[in-house]
Amino acid sequence: MKHIMGPKSRSRLTNVQEGDVQPNAVDLRLDKVFKIKKDVFEISNDHKKHRGTEYELKPDSNGYFILEPGDYEVVMENIVHVGEGEAGWVITRSTLNRNGVFITSGLYDSGYAGTMAGVLHVGVGTARIKKGTRIGQYLSFDAEALHKYDGSYGFDKDGKPKEDEKKYHE
Repeated sequence: MKHIMGPKSRSRLTNVQEGDVQPNAVDLRLDKVFKIKKDVFEISNDHKKHRGTEYELKPDSNGYFILEPGDYEVVMENIVHVGEGEAGWVITRSTLNRNGVFITSGLYDSGYAGTMAGVLHVGVGTARIKKGTRIGQYLSFDAEALHKYDGSYGFDKDGKPKEDEKKYHE
């Protein structure tokens, strides 16, 4: 493992606030929450049909997202640029884990640049999470990459959001 904020990292992370840099990772703060539809998800080697989201949740007058048990797509305040020969992933902060709330997120490959998102699973009872709260941690490591990321998420070579990422930037 290596620290994305360390002097040897080739990766960058935006919107890192004071107190976010931990000994081995960087805390990620909650920005947006979307309720995932219960539609059919379909994927093959040739195509994918996302479930999509029903709506974007808005925080209440005190800034809290009110989350009933279920699954939510969450977007972090941070943008990551994964450097050559590095990769990373997001893990849940332990306080959420101990309360039946956890994040699942895919691998951030070498060359990926874009939004950091995942699924927040609320397993037990209502969760009230304030916008801007640290909910995840980004772990970075050296990785042998056979080529750079070229998927449908993130930003294109001109810095514009790719198709699967556009809703995060509206």
